Amino acid sequence: MMKLNTDRLNAFYQVALDKSFCKAADTLCITQSALSQRVLKMEQEVGSKLLIRGNDGIGLTEQGKQLFQYASEQQAREQDVLNGISGRSAIANGIVRIGAFSSVMRSVIMPSLIPLINSPHQLKAEFYSKELRELLPLLMSGEVDFIVTDEVLDDPLIESIVLGAETLVHVRNKTLSHQVIPPCFLDHDVHDMTTFNFFSAQGLSDFEFDRSFYDDVYGILDGVRLGFGEAIISQHMIKEDDCIEVVPHENPFQSPVVLGYVKDRYLSTLQKQIIEHLEQNVPSYL
Repeated sequence: MMKLNTDRLNAFYQVALDKSFCKAADTLCITQSALSQRVLKMEQEVGSKLLIRGNDGIGLTEQGKQLFQYASEQQAREQDVLNGISGRSAIANGIVRIGAFSSVMRSVIMPSLIPLINSPHQLKAEFYSKELRELLPLLMSGEVDFIVTDEVLDDPLIESIVLGAETLVHVRNKTLSHQVIPPCFLDHDVHDMTTFNFFSAQGLSDFEFDRSFYDDVYGILDGVRLGFGEAIISQHMIKEDDCIEVVPHENPFQSPVVLGYVKDRYLSTLQKQIIEHLEQNVPSYL
């Protein structure tokens, strides 16, 4: 029976995790040449190409994604066993990887995990702020353990937990001497339907407006502050002393905040604690 070589598997896993041969070699305390040889031998061992070199660093082939998921689960199980034997905290030397959309990542998800991340147990956290359409592929590839999206995913492979809801509001700069007609609304990109959905919920599907596009919600906020346009954003992101005002509308508009993870993957003790902390703390930041 064929068995995977542990050193080669660890080499592949670290490169896939760091998306860099240089970083992975430093982490494993070996030369890049030795690391490359281990990864090459791993590919020969399984009979498939595992890694792809691209402009954004190292990517994974479909076979690489399968092996990476296996290695990730093995690492999580091993860490649980070692922590249990040694009596260390369940989060000792652990790593958590979360992908979320921009309006909740910095202002909701990250602060919700402060008690865990600021603990003395060397927990590593990796946060990826992505467009909504990018989150599910990120989860399915094994690059993150959890995603936070704005809908319960209609996928039998995904477990969804509703953490709360964002209240979305219409905002503009209150210091401007005049308003542009038709108004220009700032969205993420051409795929962003937030503004359309908001006015549809108000019974204003035929409301006319222009659009400009910004990279993320913080770019949108800056654009509104500078008077570049109006926007539909999360109410929890507005500061009381800001130059931004909320334009009143009749119908409240909310968008769910949903935690998602793959059902059949091993959930480590750390990952279970992540879920508990998010369930407990996210509502207070929304």
